Amino acid sequence: MSTPDLDTFATDLTAGLADVGSAQVSDEGALSITARNDGTRSFTFREPLDEIRRRITIDDAAWHSMWPGWTLEKASIAMFSVHVQEAIDTAPDSATTLTLVEGGVVAG
Repeated sequence: MSTPDLDTFATDLTAGLADVGSAQVSDEGALSITARNDGTRSFTFREPLDEIRRRITIDDAAWHSMWPGWTLEKASIAMFSVHVQEAIDTAPDSATTLTLVEGGVVAG
């Protein structure tokens, strides 16, 4: 179910992932990304948007040291985009999904 708060997060997330690729959130809350590095590979997250939001929040030390002046949510999205890019860059050729793991994202 969509809420205004989750809709705002989806908008911020798709903007924050622009360097990684073209990100879309479906009506059902699924996040998918078409990788910018070649424009043909697409990945879909196993986790729904609300779970991604809960799990990507960074700690205060990282927030204040790397993104002072940003909101916690936007700083968390910035860190998340780094993890997503790393997962896509190291993804096996057959990979079509992305999964949140402790400390990052993996492609499978």
